[in-house]
Amino acid sequence: MSEYPVSLNLTGKRVVIVGGGRIALRKIRGLLGCDAILTVISPEMNEDIKKLVNFDSISLVEREVRASDLIDAFLIIVATNSIEVNEFVIHQAKDTQLVNASHQADRGNVSLPATLKRGRLIISIFTGGASPLLARKIRDDLSYKYDESYSQRLEYLYEERLAIKRKNISGSEKRRVLERAMNHALNGAPEMD
Repeated sequence: MSEYPVSLNLTGKRVVIVGGGRIALRKIRGLLGCDAILTVISPEMNEDIKKLVNFDSISLVEREVRASDLIDAFLIIVATNSIEVNEFVIHQAKDTQLVNASHQADRGNVSLPATLKRGRLIISIFTGGASPLLARKIRDDLSYKYDESYSQRLEYLYEERLAIKRKNISGSEKRRVLERAMNHALNGAPEMD
């Protein structure tokens, strides 16, 4: 399987999660804060999923999934322990829809990585479906190196970059100033000037 990593802007996009257990919960938590319109469909729901209803734009549909539930979904996440339900959803999805099949990575057309977020910094780890457990371990290991201070560091660099772009200086000078700002962000105090 050939894969190309990409970051999706899900703002205002409809995401359907089919399943109501712990895997669905993990996928939902990863989607919180993406400003997507989340619909979770399952006849049985994990209590922690029910608690998230008012957190974001999440709606719960407590019944079996229907083909009509998938029609306008931008991204479909299949996270049930039923092979029949999973296959039904995969077969109902259009070629133009993104499908993540949690039960068998090669059945969908999108893999969801283990992700570490620190403000604008996003680090994603893919294992091509070989070991989601290893991907999560690597993410957790990286979380110590790239701690919460990277959120402020990236904001500082973003503001510096915007200011430098407004200046009428050569490309090589811009690069020199940006490198100096990066070195300051990485080696200076976490709370930037």
